[in-house]
Amino acid sequence: MSRYRILFVSDLHGSEVCFRKFLNSVPVYRPDLLVYGGDIMGKILQPVYPLGKGQYRWFPSGDRAVDFPESDLPHVERKIADTGRYSLVISPEEWERRRKDPEALDAFCRELGKDRVRAWLRLVEERLLPKKTPLVMNVGNDDTDGILEILRKEGPANLLVPEGQVVTAGPYEIFGCGYANMTPWHCPRDLEEVDLGKFLDRTAGQIGDPRRTIFDLHAPPSGTAIDLAPELDADLKPKTVSGQMLMTHVGSTSVRRLIESVRPVVSLHGHIHESMGLDRVAGTPVFNPGSVYFSGTLQGLVLDLEGDHVVNHLFITG
Repeated sequence: MSRYRILFVSDLHGSEVCFRKFLNSVPVYRPDLLVYGGDIMGKILQPVYPLGKGQYRWFPSGDRAVDFPESDLPHVERKIADTGRYSLVISPEEWERRRKDPEALDAFCRELGKDRVRAWLRLVEERLLPKKTPLVMNVGNDDTDGILEILRKEGPANLLVPEGQVVTAGPYEIFGCGYANMTPWHCPRDLEEVDLGKFLDRTAGQIGDPRRTIFDLHAPPSGTAIDLAPELDADLKPKTVSGQMLMTHVGSTSVRRLIESVRPVVSLHGHIHESMGLDRVAGTPVFNPGSVYFSGTLQGLVLDLEGDHVVNHLFITG
């Protein structure tokens, strides 16, 4: 079997520049397949205040205010989008009024997120479809069923969505799951471990030959080098000892059990931004490219497969 190359990223959380870098990497690395491992949407709505007389104000970090002319508004909105946030031009009074209804504000933010996903799908169609380059794109635990519906109904012909099923790309089958075991934030696609296990057991029956199967599972397997996250206190603040942050394993036991049972060619994961790396579970190589999307820096992974083996891997940052 000839060599098959995969370019894998995850957890870009709405970062416009990171997603464009992902697509722009295709001529450089020449992958046969692109894989996006979930958490497509951003999380934060950023207000931009009109001050009158063609002036605006925004707060790029903390309480530091930056005033700028109307001619710079597109540049500021792009900077906000590059960090994965969504911008809204709104008066301070109206912003404070909206903040009093968090559910409505969250729903509005999600609509902006859907608009950005649709724009990304148009980019995929424009840049990848002419060359017939397939993209496997799955949701993550921070995404919603609405995003999954957009991927399935509005994606171009080269978009494959493996959520809870097997899709075929080249000589391989990809099985996906965007759910994660429960987090302290109770995200839209968090499940209790027992329920995550039931979902995997219910859908994994579609998996065919493990020797040509690739896993695209958002949550990493527990007890590995790719599921380490800061240990949190009761206020959800990282615990430290002598100035050093304490880390703990937060991955899924159900995901680990599935890998041990099936033993696919490779298992691709995201979810834990701090845990870029690789490990092995029952002989299967497991990878997490990590994410620093908020900085505008893309982290990714290039994999070369031959048959049922990973013959090369390269973590990329740019």
